[in-house]
Amino acid sequence: MKTLYNDFVREIDGDFLMEQTEKLWQCEFGQTFRDYHKAAQYTCELMKKAGIPGSEIIMYPADGKTSYNDVRMPIAWDATVGKLTLLNPSDTFVSGVYGAKKNPGKVVADYTEHPFHLIKGSVSTPPGGLKVRIITEQQFLAGEDARNALVMLEPFTHHGGVTLRPVLDRGALGYITDRIGGRYDNPDSISWINAGTEGRGWHVFDGDRPFISFSVSPRTGDYIRNSAKAGGLMGLVECDGKRYSGELPLITGLIPGKRKEEVWIYAHMYEPLSDDDANGVVAGIECARRIMARGTPEYSIRLVFAMELYGYMAYVAQRGNYLRDQVIGGCNFDALGCVKGAELMCFPASDASPFFGNSVMQTLIEELQGEKNAMKCALKSSANFDDMSICDPTIGVASVWPIGEFGDCHHSSVQTMAFLDRETFIWGTAFNTALVYTFANPTKADLYEAGRNAGNNLRRNAARIHEKPFGDPAKYFDRLAEVQRHILEDFKRVVDPSEVDKVLAVFDAEKERVAKEFADSQGDPSSDNIWRKIASNMVMKRCGHGFPHNLVRIPEADKGAIPDGVIYGHMSNILAAMDGKKNLGEIIRGAEYERNAALDESRIRKYVNAVNLLADHGYLEVVRREALTKKDFVEKLKAVGVKEGDILLIHASTGNFGYVEGGAVTAIEAIKEVIGEKGTALFAAFTRPYIFLSGVNKGWNFRPYDAEDVKQINTGNVVRTLLRKFPNVLRSKHITHSWAGFGPLASECLSAHGAWEAPCSLNSPMGKAMEKGAKILHLGSSIATTTFLHMIETVTDAPFLSTAICQEKLPDGTIRTGAIARHLPGHRDFYIGFKAFESKFFKKAVEEGLKIRREKLGIGELLLMDSRELFEIGCRIAKADKRIFLCDDPNCLFCSRF
Repeated sequence: MKTLYNDFVREIDGDFLMEQTEKLWQCEFGQTFRDYHKAAQYTCELMKKAGIPGSEIIMYPADGKTSYNDVRMPIAWDATVGKLTLLNPSDTFVSGVYGAKKNPGKVVADYTEHPFHLIKGSVSTPPGGLKVRIITEQQFLAGEDARNALVMLEPFTHHGGVTLRPVLDRGALGYITDRIGGRYDNPDSISWINAGTEGRGWHVFDGDRPFISFSVSPRTGDYIRNSAKAGGLMGLVECDGKRYSGELPLITGLIPGKRKEEVWIYAHMYEPLSDDDANGVVAGIECARRIMARGTPEYSIRLVFAMELYGYMAYVAQRGNYLRDQVIGGCNFDALGCVKGAELMCFPASDASPFFGNSVMQTLIEELQGEKNAMKCALKSSANFDDMSICDPTIGVASVWPIGEFGDCHHSSVQTMAFLDRETFIWGTAFNTALVYTFANPTKADLYEAGRNAGNNLRRNAARIHEKPFGDPAKYFDRLAEVQRHILEDFKRVVDPSEVDKVLAVFDAEKERVAKEFADSQGDPSSDNIWRKIASNMVMKRCGHGFPHNLVRIPEADKGAIPDGVIYGHMSNILAAMDGKKNLGEIIRGAEYERNAALDESRIRKYVNAVNLLADHGYLEVVRREALTKKDFVEKLKAVGVKEGDILLIHASTGNFGYVEGGAVTAIEAIKEVIGEKGTALFAAFTRPYIFLSGVNKGWNFRPYDAEDVKQINTGNVVRTLLRKFPNVLRSKHITHSWAGFGPLASECLSAHGAWEAPCSLNSPMGKAMEKGAKILHLGSSIATTTFLHMIETVTDAPFLSTAICQEKLPDGTIRTGAIARHLPGHRDFYIGFKAFESKFFKKAVEEGLKIRREKLGIGELLLMDSRELFEIGCRIAKADKRIFLCDDPNCLFCSRF
């Protein structure tokens, strides 16, 4: 393969690569749909000039509504004006760490000067622009009125949904960001914001809230922050951004081979960066030119250039979704090697879509080691992210991705033509061209070389396992050996199967020999992990095609976070391996082996819960799953001591039980059945409207209290479900510590507590419920969440309670700021999750006679206490020891103060 590579190095036209990349980059530079269409037309014409048959443009809807394989298409967007002018900037320019430079002046962002200044999706202002206040992130988080303001973010604050959502929730126009990699090396560069949206997509969808946001350089960002710190900074925003229903172009062409099955050359379009991915598109066309010059390939070669992820999912759907029988493999040209001195990171196809091309790429990497006319190459773990999502077995386009490093300059204005090195660009193109040519013209020699690679990999993998063992070393080795065998088996699609069987026989013999190193394996020491056990009783099968990118089947209120952004970690391996046969425990462990990265119990829990969420909404077919039912809850509620007519103070987390059929609704209905019509149930419904609590707020989860916004509640999905789905539910008025519930005593318990009173006084719902003989029920939650203990702190005048400053959103949209005395700052000794029984207070309380009834349910537990008993014992203990609730760690900054 080295000879083939060197031939292509000599043949590839470096001038063509550089000149055409610059022209295509200029077409895409404006980042609007108008520019997308210009770039598509230019690319199609370039393909036709290169003689690529059947070159054409295919249009797909860009309406923000249509979905293909769970990818919702973007809504079209255009702009020609996007300008931010400071009306009263500071006269003093603080240059900070970047060195002295002139004051950037009043105009700090201008789309016409550089398109990256305007974040795509920004909407229009009235004629003449819009005067706005500019506040800093610190001011925003400290409760400054954000209505119609722009928020200048801190240098390292992420600019995605975690930021935009709270900004828009508070009535701001948008934000200004100077977050960028390599900020200290390139203080005048600008970040291109690819996903400045509030949702799960990289683009704005129909129905997304309007915003106007800007990207500025680090030097300018410092200037704006310094000007805004004193308060009163004003700006003029001018923008003509327009969202509309349009069309998204895709370009394709086909080089016919002797056989109709295709090898894909693909590179995404419509990102305004020279090496991401104008260079990949041009390199793909040059690759096609050089292969055509060598005659008709064995397999047909298709070029596909489209919007990253979105365009490809649309095209895949048009072709019938499952394409493995039509496409033997592909090469992703996204950001191929072109930066001088950079490493070429080579990602193979996932084992879920085995590809003989993985071994071809390994051969090329090894043969080029130490060569002066090649990039330094590194073989990485398999990838399913970005456009490698089409490797997903429900689609089946197995591909490799050699991607060049670009350091900290990713998605920034540094990525101009000066960023590209002509010689390295030729090398990167030659590397990919050698791969594509071999994929399209596979031989028995490639098979034999793959057999050698597989044997070497067996020995390398064994050494790796000895060096860094986890799980069951024998099964670890078997899994990695299975991956190698699948690569060899895939050769049966392209060469004589009998020859493949011979190579497999040699491989199997070598595998058996090396496997003896693990004959004394003691098994998997973590197999009794409770969440691994849960996973081992779950068998799922994929439904539909593609990864669940945007969760379009799930109602917005029910959507949960899918770990790893679905495609950027173990989650993609887990989903890809769901064949309806292997259990989830095996699959998770297999994903760990493939990625050489073990998972802790908390991560496994997240994967299990995400899988259950996807199954509940039709993304997965349940083959086997243990489920708790309403009957189970009713039985255990009675067993723990809940009776008809009881009044309950409830903390709930059904996710700690394992899978519950019907989820939170099931738990609520079970409680209603057990306590009956005479019973009352009150659920903690706490929020976080603090702008000051033992310090100025610095968390993005702050929101002014809004009784209409159930999403603000941070005490679990059970109470949010109660308020959303059950009629006649009442809620108390407190700003931070409201309770919600039902039953004949609910109104009496909930109505007494004022909105700005101490959160845990005797006048609170807890105090009123205690007067009625309430029981405290933990439904899956740990005893550490017993808020009732704070009422004991309040009644016994604990010295560590202090005033909180909070905000409330009034019905007319205005914000009211107020103080709440005797609030609950800082740490506590019992804030240790399920270990809270070991805390000082609960140890002492049990010694003093506190009865805590416990009943197992699934992998979780129900706990029940009598509130009066807890109160009497707790007050006695707290009066005797004022530090009983505080920890004794001298390094605890809060508890050590008292």
